[in-house]
Amino acid sequence: EISNFSKKGYFSKHNSNYWKGEKYLGLGPSAHSFNKKSRQWNVKNNNKYIQHIHKKELCMEMEKITEIQKYNEYILTNLRTIWGVNNKFVKHSFSSFLVKNLYFLTKKWIKSGHICKKNEILTLSKKGKFIADAISSDLFYVE
Repeated sequence: EISNFSKKGYFSKHNSNYWKGEKYLGLGPSAHSFNKKSRQWNVKNNNKYIQHIHKKELCMEMEKITEIQKYNEYILTNLRTIWGVNNKFVKHSFSSFLVKNLYFLTKKWIKSGHICKKNEILTLSKKGKFIADAISSDLFYVE
């Protein structure tokens, strides 16, 4: 990920799951979880959290993730990694209008040299990393 680094073979499993959109479980006050369909977060207040645990109740909030949110999050997180955005994954995971959106919008970034395309994988070039947020937000689908 752009803002983190590690030696080869020593990637953070937790961070890698987050960046790859994998499931994760957060335990304790303020902890976040993700099951690929929704995101949940526990109450921040320690006393409330403990009271609910003693009552065997959950004390959390939840947000269902739409297809467009999943797509935008995939673009945001994966473009920032060495693994990049996989066009085959996008084609198999998202609606055709999102696939067309990505294809159309990446053309100018590839042409300008900010995005590299190799074997259906889109990654940021060295100069693209300096404006990663601008590129990601440009590739988002906005209703």
